[in-house]
Amino acid sequence: MEMHHLPFKLRALTLAIASAIIAGQPVSKARAENNLSADTEWSCEVASDGSGWQCSVVPLKQGAMKRAPRPVVAPVATRGRKSTRSTAPEKTIAVSQPEDVRTQLDWVHESKLSDARRQQLKQEEPWCVGTYVEPTRPGKYFKGDPNSAPIIADADESTYQNSIATLLGAVKIRQGNRQLESNEAYLDNEKNFGEFKGNIVFREPGTLIVGDTAQSQLDTGRTEIDNAQYVMHESHARGSAAVILRNEDATMELDDATYTTCRPGDQGWQLSGDSVTLDPSTGFGTARNAVVRVQNLPVFYSPYLYFPIDDRRQSGFLYPTVMGYDDESGVEFDLPYYWNIAPNYDATFTPRVMTKRGFLLENEFRYLTEKDEGEIGVAGLIGGDQLEDENEHYKKDRWFVNARHRRQFTDRWTAELDYADASDKDYLDDFSSSLNYSSSGPLNQRVMTRYDGGNDYNNWQAKLDVHKLKNMDRTADDPYNKLPQIELSGNWQATDRVQVNYLADYTYFDRADDWNYIKEKPHSDFPNNSGIYESVYDEGYGIQRAVGSRAYFESGVSYPINKTWGFLTPAVKVRSVNYSLSNLDQEQVVADLNSSYWHRNFNQGDFTKSPSTTVPAFSVDSGLYLDRDANLFGSAYTHTLEPRIKYLYAPYVKGQEFNPLFDTGNMGFSYSSLWSDNRFSGYDRLADANQLSLGFTTRFIQDNGFERMRFGIGQIFYFDDRQVYIGNDLGSGDPDYIPDFDENENAQRQKDELTASTSPIASEFIYNFTRTMSLRQDFVWNANQNRIDNYALTYRYRPSERKTFNMGFRFADRVKRYKKNEDNTNYVDPVTGENVLVKNDLKATDISFAWPIPYTQNWSAMGRWQYDMTNKRNLEELFGVEYASCCYQVRLFWRSYVKSTDNIDHPKDRSGIYLQFVLRGLGSLTGSSGKEYLQGISGYTIREK
Repeated sequence: MEMHHLPFKLRALTLAIASAIIAGQPVSKARAENNLSADTEWSCEVASDGSGWQCSVVPLKQGAMKRAPRPVVAPVATRGRKSTRSTAPEKTIAVSQPEDVRTQLDWVHESKLSDARRQQLKQEEPWCVGTYVEPTRPGKYFKGDPNSAPIIADADESTYQNSIATLLGAVKIRQGNRQLESNEAYLDNEKNFGEFKGNIVFREPGTLIVGDTAQSQLDTGRTEIDNAQYVMHESHARGSAAVILRNEDATMELDDATYTTCRPGDQGWQLSGDSVTLDPSTGFGTARNAVVRVQNLPVFYSPYLYFPIDDRRQSGFLYPTVMGYDDESGVEFDLPYYWNIAPNYDATFTPRVMTKRGFLLENEFRYLTEKDEGEIGVAGLIGGDQLEDENEHYKKDRWFVNARHRRQFTDRWTAELDYADASDKDYLDDFSSSLNYSSSGPLNQRVMTRYDGGNDYNNWQAKLDVHKLKNMDRTADDPYNKLPQIELSGNWQATDRVQVNYLADYTYFDRADDWNYIKEKPHSDFPNNSGIYESVYDEGYGIQRAVGSRAYFESGVSYPINKTWGFLTPAVKVRSVNYSLSNLDQEQVVADLNSSYWHRNFNQGDFTKSPSTTVPAFSVDSGLYLDRDANLFGSAYTHTLEPRIKYLYAPYVKGQEFNPLFDTGNMGFSYSSLWSDNRFSGYDRLADANQLSLGFTTRFIQDNGFERMRFGIGQIFYFDDRQVYIGNDLGSGDPDYIPDFDENENAQRQKDELTASTSPIASEFIYNFTRTMSLRQDFVWNANQNRIDNYALTYRYRPSERKTFNMGFRFADRVKRYKKNEDNTNYVDPVTGENVLVKNDLKATDISFAWPIPYTQNWSAMGRWQYDMTNKRNLEELFGVEYASCCYQVRLFWRSYVKSTDNIDHPKDRSGIYLQFVLRGLGSLTGSSGKEYLQGISGYTIREK
């Protein structure tokens, strides 16, 4: 069928259906090619041979075009006559549209998609069984302004008389990338009014609308569509309305309307309203007398409701949430309010009602400018904590604040603020928070600025950091604060081979006077049988009381030689640390060191408040890359053998026992420790070494680069005993000190470790069955003591987004601990009168999974079980189910757990039930509902849209 331009130009062609409406454009009128008399008109039909149009002048038919009830348009008078023409008989001709366009709305089942599109669907929407696909049509890929494009019309029959064009049969009107189809069309150029009847199909990229009839005031865009259905492909949103009215300002008013993101025929959830307004300029809709139904069951009602029609933000109440139930808070109900202040500013106010604790209000303000971004949050209980049983904060005000800010002065210079504070150490355990804070224990209170300088051959960084840490653990020491820390670091590629690295760090360390955790005891403000305890702190003892400044310097030169068959890297390094200390008692320090370090005696003359240590070091690291072709179980591999040898020497410099422990501790031993230059973290201990590390790694690698298997094993051979170490029982001279472990066994283990001629044997083994299934084993065997120091075995299987299964076992050999009473004091045997020692080995299992339920399309089960085999107790039990579809998700799970800070011999079991309802396109009806607990299931992806 040939297509021609209309024999006239409309002042505007605007068709508004759902959220995408053609904008009006004024154009000048065109004249008919021939002058017609008042009682004649053109009549055109398709030629019988299909060669084009056959047009002729025929007598004028009597009757005027029937008008729509809104907008009101006066009848058109017959040219040259006083009387009005009578209504012409209606003629209906079937339109050539797919029979299922009204019911399927461009929905295509996954079985009919291309392979590439099907794979994309499974990655992006693993629970969807199909998607919306707009069919190919003329103008679909038109680029440019459609309002300036010519209007092209096509129909089986057309007539034009007295400014009215009549199109009948398979009517198609196209302008740019927009297209309207109907059975009939009547266009009045004088009144700028159009009426369309029968099988209305409107298309625009990403939008499809179908209806029965449409009337449009073409010069203003005011358009009405009856019995309409619509779909927006990208957002997967569809709906229906008895009447859709598009106003001049492009807002849409829908009577008796629905909205959902479920596929056609799926009544998973649906929003309905007596009247719905869609505003494309803001990206939000409003509904009056809104009802949300799930599987046709009403679950939510609101007399007035905001909801999104795209990704933009809008002020208004979000969905009220029921967070679930737990033993300490009861049932929780939230009603968040979102305030879209400006495109780069917003705020959220979240009232939280907890049936056992009271009313809590959370406020968060966010901002973003060209150089700044951040958020400020405030939360607090109004009227105090109402939980009375076993709660030391009963009737007390409890609050939490946080602020995060980042300033980008230039491409190289930045500054950051990270601050959080709470009324008490239990706040986050009791309430958690939706505010954006970086750490839950301890809380950061930090201001930092950094400058990155240099070029391709000389990179350096300068940093100024003021960092306080608020302890949120009731049974732990307060950490040191850095007030401030100034650091300069960098590397210089001096030649093609010579590399120079340097670091200079100055830090002043301080902390509160009462920082040292002693014990928990029954709270003095409550009866002894209340079950409420308080932590006891003091100022510490011996060297651990130190505060003051530390200056650390490090500089090194290396000469790496890298070849395809191996590498050789000789390096030299010098490290130096210097202190200026205060808050020390000389007698305490000497007594503390003599009780903690067995290898020498200290006297009063050794004491100093300004210790300093400088240690040079030399190392040579080398390795070979050997490979061969191999065949394993019928598969071809590249088999590698990668031996590695590293020699490290650093002399012993005495007096480091007088160095405080500001940020330093022993690092655990593993396969990677074989190649480390220091066995301590931090700068307060500069390790001595005269050792040779031997090890090798072997791999099986497929031709496509996939590593099937890797195994590494090694050991360190010591030529001298290690002289530098950290005393295990520093501070034990404090009269309030209560040991938690067997000091004698601990000291003996330390002696054995420092005097042994070899390290434990460390190995790692990784086998990748497939790209989705792996087994990992880490093993440390102490051959000198004939025991396993550490062992970990982890199996992971994740074949798809919806399937994950994990099993893990971990073991660590540790010295025995003292059994505890309910008040956290050491248990005394009534017969012997001595503290009772029990096993303290870490022996725990961890099993977690998330897996579709067999013979169901959308149901999955999830769970996690952590078990402490040493103390024969459950650490965490979690089990739940999830229903996930293309349009909504439901999660319901139960959790039982003990806190890590609980008395290990008398833990308190806690439990809760959590429900989460997520309607895709509307959001969550139940907030977070404990979904953070599901993140412990490795491989489980929380997919919410």
